[in-house]
Amino acid sequence: MKLPLSLLGFCFAIASVCHAAPPAFPDGKATLDPTRWKTNSSGSMSTRFDEAEQAVVFSVLFPPNVDRWIYPKFALQTGETLNGAESVSFDLKIMPQDDYQGLVCANVMLSPNQPGMFGFDAPAPGDWHTITVQLPNAEGTTKEDVTLFQVGMNPKHDKHSFAVRNIRFGGTPLPKRVVPAIHTSAPGTVWIETESPTFTMTTPLPGLVYTLSDWHGTAIRQGQWPGNGESPLSFPPMQPGYYTLTTTHDGTDQLPTFTFAVVVDPKTRPQSSHSFFGVDSAQSWLASPGNFACPYYDGDSYRLVSDLIYRAGIPNVRDRLSWGGVNGTPDALDYGKYLDNAELLKERGILVSGMFHDAPAWADRGGKLPRDLRALFLFCKQTTAAFADRMGDWEFWNEQDIGFAPDPVWDYAACMKAAYLGFKAGRPETVVAPGAVCHPGRSAYDIGMYANDMAKYCEIMNFHTYSALAQYPKIFAEMREFMAVHGIGERQLWLTECGTNAEGHSDADGVRKGMKRHSPDQEMILAEFLPKSQILLMMEGVARNYYFVFPPYNERDGHKDWGLMRRDGSVKPGYSAFATITGQLVQAKLLGELTVREGVRAFVFEQPDGSQTLAFWSISDLDTSNGHVVLTKDDAPLDLQLPVADGSYALTDLLGMRQTVRAENGRLALKATRFPAYLAGLKGLQPDRKPFPTGRIEQRQPAPDEDLSVIVRLDLNPEDFEISGQKSTASLRKQSGRVHLVVWNLGETPKSGSLHIAGGTLAGLPGTVAIPAMDKVEFDTVYTPQPVAATTAANAWSTNLTITGTFNGKAISQCEIPVFMFGSFIASCREVPLNTAKPEDWRRNDSATTMAVAFDEAENAIRFDLVWEDDSVDRWFYPEHVLKLPEESFAGAGMLAFEVKSRQDKVENDFNHHLLMLSVEDVREHGTTKSISYAPPLNDWETRYVPLDSQSIPLEAVRMFRLGANPKGKKLTFWVRNLRLLKPQE
Repeated sequence: MKLPLSLLGFCFAIASVCHAAPPAFPDGKATLDPTRWKTNSSGSMSTRFDEAEQAVVFSVLFPPNVDRWIYPKFALQTGETLNGAESVSFDLKIMPQDDYQGLVCANVMLSPNQPGMFGFDAPAPGDWHTITVQLPNAEGTTKEDVTLFQVGMNPKHDKHSFAVRNIRFGGTPLPKRVVPAIHTSAPGTVWIETESPTFTMTTPLPGLVYTLSDWHGTAIRQGQWPGNGESPLSFPPMQPGYYTLTTTHDGTDQLPTFTFAVVVDPKTRPQSSHSFFGVDSAQSWLASPGNFACPYYDGDSYRLVSDLIYRAGIPNVRDRLSWGGVNGTPDALDYGKYLDNAELLKERGILVSGMFHDAPAWADRGGKLPRDLRALFLFCKQTTAAFADRMGDWEFWNEQDIGFAPDPVWDYAACMKAAYLGFKAGRPETVVAPGAVCHPGRSAYDIGMYANDMAKYCEIMNFHTYSALAQYPKIFAEMREFMAVHGIGERQLWLTECGTNAEGHSDADGVRKGMKRHSPDQEMILAEFLPKSQILLMMEGVARNYYFVFPPYNERDGHKDWGLMRRDGSVKPGYSAFATITGQLVQAKLLGELTVREGVRAFVFEQPDGSQTLAFWSISDLDTSNGHVVLTKDDAPLDLQLPVADGSYALTDLLGMRQTVRAENGRLALKATRFPAYLAGLKGLQPDRKPFPTGRIEQRQPAPDEDLSVIVRLDLNPEDFEISGQKSTASLRKQSGRVHLVVWNLGETPKSGSLHIAGGTLAGLPGTVAIPAMDKVEFDTVYTPQPVAATTAANAWSTNLTITGTFNGKAISQCEIPVFMFGSFIASCREVPLNTAKPEDWRRNDSATTMAVAFDEAENAIRFDLVWEDDSVDRWFYPEHVLKLPEESFAGAGMLAFEVKSRQDKVENDFNHHLLMLSVEDVREHGTTKSISYAPPLNDWETRYVPLDSQSIPLEAVRMFRLGANPKGKKLTFWVRNLRLLKPQE
């Protein structure tokens, strides 16, 4: 099958044939509009217009121990340019304050540009001063592509405000160079099937001819472009599908292929917010002005994304909100673009799933979570009421089991309880979801959430996966088992993010420096993945899926290209794949999988009218591989015969092209390719395998004898405790540890009662605790764990600190903290040294270009030196040590201890991950593995103690371990020494 799908290789230029008004510098009125400035700070920031000063005021409150900076972003809109700007002048006033300590620096920034940063001397606080900053170009460059203007500073103090007014640019506005290019007025290059696709040229080209082809590469029309590009090229209305427009002309530099989509009229589509289908648009963040080209709607990229989702027939959207961004100070609450986007989607009949995963500094942040549960409750209550029926559900936090929340799991559970109560107080009918966990397998963190009674404070189960399709059965079988064990087996399971890494790092240069884009083959892999993943998730019992992500978005130093859109504002083939599956199945019910022949998968859906639709495809390496997939263009279609009644049926391919096929003599001949297709109008098919049930949304009500409004949370003194074990265990360094205990009453009436402690004692707690309404009581106490009987079992040093209570005669929810008595364990354990002091004791396992291992006599350690020459490579380093059994057996071990340090070609010496991996096999990168995070290897020698959990992997079965990290730099030196197992005395 031919797939000639090139992408646009440059930004849209301003078309001379459109006779648009000449570009202008942003004027003073525009720059005084606070909604034009995007929050951008390392603290909690607010923006407002001050009527008395006639200025925009930016205020920020920084959390402790943070690099302090504030650089609000002003995004250019259609008709605005900084091309030709030679300087910028503005009036600046730094607001006076008692603790003012000065600035590290102050800068104007242009992005993207070279150079991009221009420093200036900021005045002392208290008075207005006029600042002028020169904006020189690097040699041979212009400011044509600048989309963002920033002005800001790096203060030395924790609270800072400054005002700006009268911004004006010196120089003469210059238009962009006219680059020959194809344009269309269709938003996002998406036409509706009733419209006539029309295209223009930015400039005529001699001998300009065109070819219009479908996505299979079949030419549909070709000929001379009217007037060689002087006049528009228009086609009659076309059937849904994905198309290419290629051109040739008499010049040497030929135009790249132009792609566009045609979709069914959204007014004719059925739409149901109860449908399985959703997309994570993250549009309040990722569709901000300037993030991608938007030559439509006067540059309104929020409206563009909303319209494209509507045209694709996607009924559910997930968006994100910033608590700090809308509530930067306790007395300021402005939902701005977040509420605007929710309204845009509601107007189009699209229901929003809301989420936030940040907290302002004033809410007393711990790691990232707020300690002030009353502030969290009130924000959730106000927000749910403000957004009302625009939102179908609210989700508290995002992927808290990884870096989005460094706080321990019991802190997350306490916050989840407060958020749930707030959401329900603001709008009782709102569905409340927990923050989605994202580890493929269930972990101690998951167990910790539900050990803290979280099941009482949410109504569905939430999960994220980017795993391979072949991993779905294992992942979701574990999830179903976990849900059943924790009493939530009947609840719906939602995926609020689902995507893939199957296509690998992006191959092609993007329209923005540092932002790679998918090649045409990679785009088709994603288009293939989209419907396959949706249907296979339905088979696993998933009730709702939000595909990640809709707008353009790059991660991993720009090499990972997400999104159904490109940075030039056009849509990828995956967009048409999504529009097709919603058109075919948005109201359909999956009945199950049907066996049709070897090498083909087929799934039967029942439509509301009782007819059936069959979705089918041939199995490709995307279905079977756990790694990167390469598109094979010579895959032969597989023939299949379907027993159906004679007659005509509608066959729709992956990207929406339709044809009529006929069954004769009770048989319908079809060809299956790796790209899913849909056969409609069937009757009587009986699947061989049914899907798992989807469960229900459990609108839980408190039992008559329980009070969910009283919440216990604890702060463990970091000198006495270390958080370990996936943020799910408190390692007690001493015989006892200091604890700050807080009991919140988020109810409307005062509460009085007692706390019940198990797993040890908390010294000095009163027998009766009284808490005013919407308030808290606090205690400084000391925890001493319950003595553990002498035993050789590794878990003899573990216990659970459990706090329950009874207030006003009702039971409160449980707070549980697994405690490892580290100090007692170390004092009584024996050490089993591992033979890891020689280079031959380690087997290479990394993605580096070069790797050298040697014994470093000066450090008395094994030293690994690695270099990665390719920027696009996923950098990882996990050398393997095969255990010498039985003397190195992990059986009965409580910890692995080692000393470690590292150095990178980065001052920060930072890492994406740092893991110990235990494997039950000794084959490289193979077999069942358990990954355990340890504290990052720093510049100086430090000892790491990694707890070992026999429940997650049988320690007696471990045959090998890997120890290393994922560095952010391209050169890494890693030293390790003195590896030993710590086991209880026999």
